[in-house]
Amino acid sequence: MDLVREIVDLVAQVPPGRVSTFVDVAQALGDAKAAPAAFRILREREARGAHRVVRATGEIPWAGAGARLRKEGVSVSGGRVTDLGRVRFTEFEGPRTLALLREEQARLAAQVRRTDRAGCWERVAGFDVAYDGDDAVAAAVVMDPDGARVLEALSLRVRIDFPYVPGYLAYREFPAIERCYRRLDPKPDVVLVDGHGILHPARFGIASYAGVALDTPTIGVAKHLLVGQAGPLPREPGDVADIRLDGEVLGAGLRSGPSRRLIYVSVGHSISLETAVRITKRLCRTRIPEPLRLADRLAESEKRKNQERKMKKKH
Repeated sequence: MDLVREIVDLVAQVPPGRVSTFVDVAQALGDAKAAPAAFRILREREARGAHRVVRATGEIPWAGAGARLRKEGVSVSGGRVTDLGRVRFTEFEGPRTLALLREEQARLAAQVRRTDRAGCWERVAGFDVAYDGDDAVAAAVVMDPDGARVLEALSLRVRIDFPYVPGYLAYREFPAIERCYRRLDPKPDVVLVDGHGILHPARFGIASYAGVALDTPTIGVAKHLLVGQAGPLPREPGDVADIRLDGEVLGAGLRSGPSRRLIYVSVGHSISLETAVRITKRLCRTRIPEPLRLADRLAESEKRKNQERKMKKKH
């Protein structure tokens, strides 16, 4: 799937004398939340007809686009399309990829198991991804269950072709995570992912996607909430607050250390919330569980090395 190409193709459908908004393009993709992604892509890439895409207020974000729109018969004043309602184009044709992905999330969410898989929990892996333009560095760090000893660590560079869209992080990051996971030997008993599991708008975040796709127990550990409401905030390190969505407990806000900033733990796949919280809490020497913290450091370190190599080649 090439969401960037789909956006470019949609924009090319806007005829002279008409304009669309970033929200219109996002809705043609299948989800209005993709509007910021559409803006970023059109800002960074040449696309035929991009000057005909404006903000929902009619504001024109592109230098020189106002003059071009006037030549095409669009009324422009003060850097804004003044008759947006009359000239607005929304009759797009396309595969509506994000709508299809939402349907896929719903199907796969039914496969998530919220009970503990039988077996030991001796090898715990954390995965993280750092970005450098269209490239990403994925890192995996495998540790003992106390987070005291690194058993294995690796990183690799991956080309990313799916833009960031809230609610669809799995489609951006999982290919890189999967490549790291396949190289681990032996495989970890449980995987921690920097992101949500079932505590997600589709109840199927990246931790759940990874767990179902890899058929392995996974835990989602996120720094920020996407959905849900926390109960009474934890007062002491180690305390947790239930995170509810539509009245159901789907996660836990864990105060993992002296900081009052919580981390949000949720079931990914093949694990109970109670076990997910227990494992996460045991691994926290700082706010972030050690496998994730070290994976983040490794990914960032390798990203900087890649950037330095690029600079050397230029000189």
